[in-house]
Formats: sequence, C-alpha cells, structure tokens
Amino acid sequence: MPRGKRRRGIYFSKKRRRWPWILLILIAFIILISATAYISQSPGEISPHKRAAILDGLSADYPNRTFINSAEKILESAGFTVDIYGPENVSLSLLRELPSKDYGLVIFRVHGGRIKQPMGLFIGGGLFIERCGPESHKDEVESGYLLLGRPFLSNDTYCVAPPHYITDKLDGEFEGTIIIAMSCFTGDDKALANAFFKRGAKAYIGFKGKVSPAYVDAFITRFLQKIFIEKLPIKEAFTQTSNELGLDPHYGGAPVLFLP
Repeated sequence: MPRGKRRRGIYFSKKRRRWPWILLILIAFIILISATAYISQSPGEISPHKRAAILDGLSADYPNRTFINSAEKILESAGFTVDIYGPENVSLSLLRELPSKDYGLVIFRVHGGRIKQPMGLFIGGGLFIERCGPESHKDEVESGYLLLGRPFLSNDTYCVAPPHYITDKLDGEFEGTIIIAMSCFTGDDKALANAFFKRGAKAYIGFKGKVSPAYVDAFITRFLQKIFIEKLPIKEAFTQTSNELGLDPHYGGAPVLFLP
C-alpha cells in the first residue's frame, strides 16, 4: 500500500483475517445442530400436558382393578398425574368439563354403541356415559343431543353421547389430547373421532365391532406401555400392539387408530 494511504472500513491483518470466518462457520454449525435436534423430537407425539383421566364407568358391570392399577403405574412412571373417575363420578357433567381440565390423555372405559337412524342406517358410535331414567336430561334427549340406549350385555338404560354432543356441548378444547374410547363400536367409522378432532384432539383410538372388556383392557395396557415407557411414536405403538394381540378372540372386534 502506498505510504500515507489508509484502508477504510473493517480490516484484519493476515494473521487475524481468518478468525471472523471461523466464527461464522461455528455459529452456522451450532444453528444447524439445533435445528436438527428440534426436528428429530417428532413434536406432537406425546402431549406436553402431563395430566391423564380414566373414566371407568364400565367397572359397574366389569370391574378390573388390575387394569386401573397397571395404567396408573405406567402413566405415573411417565410423569403424569392421573385422575380416576369411578361409575359414581362418570357423568355428563364431567364429560362437558373434560376439555377445560388440561388433560393430555383421556381414557373412556365405558360402554359404547352404534347409533342407528329410523331407516336403519348407522351414523356413528356413541359413549354410554351415565345411567338415565325416563325424565333424565329430558330437554337434551328431546332435542336429539342425547340418546337413550342399552349397552351390549346389560339391561340398564344409559344416556348416550353421540358425536354431535361432543362437538356442540363440551366446554373448551382438547389441545393436543389423545382420546381412547375402550368401547364397542367406537371405531366403526370416523364420526366420533372427528367430533373429538374438532375439539382439538390429536389422536383417537376406538374399537370396531363388539369387543370384550378383557381384550380391550389388555390392548390398552400394552399400548400405554409402548407409547409412554418405550417412547414409541403413536402409529408404531399401535401397530405393534395390534400385531401382537390380533383381533378380540371372543367377538372378533378390532382396534382402530384415527388421526386428524
């Protein structure tokens, strides 16, 4: 450089000129690693809401304390706080409040049934929530939001929540919640699953056709083990469990996984 002239702007000597480039490369490498780690987490597989609910209305007819204890142990090992609702607490009032309780997992261990139109067409599954008399929830029954029905192998009359009850009558949203309906006919079509998806649920497991309580309890116990302890993705945990247990040996029913 001619004497008396000075360079303008940022200038690095030959000895120090390479350090800014090394610094830039290092920053870019850190950003790349961070982005890769974020993508590999498979966001949405397991809900960040560490609360779970088990609505065990079925225990009035088919109690299984072993299932409840096993499910509770698995979920607590995965960091969940677990609320167990027995038959005396499973009600339409509780159903309406469920979305506002911040549950990441809701398990309906209740009776289920198919909803049939007068001309004989089936239009989706329904959840048998609470025992009802002729005058129970009369306004909602007369308006068609609730149905009255008797579950398979039971003589009791229940108030049945169809898909449009889930869509229209619940308070709040299931933000990323996994819904499991341990009930007959809750997976015959996607109507009930779609009702929960409209409320924000991210996955729904039901059962196609008739299923026995023993089979459903075994299936869900193994599924919970795979997803929350073995940390498998939902689809893989469901597929493995289905392959291992096959169809219900008593009635031939099958589990079904629906995603939005």
